[in-house]
Amino acid sequence: MNGEIKHIYVKEGQFVKQGQILIRLSAAVLQSSIEEVKTGLDLATTIYNKQKKLWDKKIGKELDYLEAKNRKESLNDKLKTLNTQLGLTIIKAPFSGIIDEIYLKKGELAAPGRPVINLVNLHRMEADADVSEKYLPDIHSGDSVLLSFPAYPGADILTKVTRTGNVINSINRTFKVQVDFNNTKNEIKPNMIAQIRLADYKGNDISVPSIIVKKDTKGDYVFIARNNSNNNYVAKKVYVKTSFIIGDKLIIKKGLKEGDSVIVEGYNLVSNNQKVTIK
Repeated sequence: MNGEIKHIYVKEGQFVKQGQILIRLSAAVLQSSIEEVKTGLDLATTIYNKQKKLWDKKIGKELDYLEAKNRKESLNDKLKTLNTQLGLTIIKAPFSGIIDEIYLKKGELAAPGRPVINLVNLHRMEADADVSEKYLPDIHSGDSVLLSFPAYPGADILTKVTRTGNVINSINRTFKVQVDFNNTKNEIKPNMIAQIRLADYKGNDISVPSIIVKKDTKGDYVFIARNNSNNNYVAKKVYVKTSFIIGDKLIIKKGLKEGDSVIVEGYNLVSNNQKVTIK
């Protein structure tokens, strides 16, 4: 409701509980209207009761009874509407939290859509991120997430993805990822920068340093050290099927198996079938 601020019951920095009254607006006009309607309703109810008793005995006109009933019900509905409007002159806390800022002062005009109080709940918070659409098949609600905050090094929080967006942003080709978390120490503040680490790949594939993977006309390859019949090691050129890079590691989907000795040190000094020494 529009109205002049009559009372402010809280101050900045104060903790308030859900449902607690924060501000009360002037309601003198509404109160007068309510009293007027109540007086009319009392009279209308008395008339209706008398007309009903007469009509129950088949005395009088039905029209008089219906008009009395209609007036009573109409005033009753009007009173409910006014009481609802009166309730809108009281601003209550929609949730428990801390009064961070009060924008208006006593005597100023409050209006719908005009901010009056900034109420903050620091206990339960959410972090949002815009993630490239190429990761859409790999990120789902319930996936594990590691939250970190540059302002608090080491204050990492392990939580889960709350939801993923269902619309791709046509401008930057991203979708929304929301992560809810408990701010147990109240250290994290609204609008802080958060880093969200998500696992976009899970598997048991072999990874090797990306720098050792070479390419020729046949494809990607690495060198492995293979033990020959004379108990000597030779370098063997092995073609591999690669997937993608995680950090400085390249995922090998095919070509290597568990137990292969991949040459890392000196990888650029060896050739196929060259004898090598393992140090």
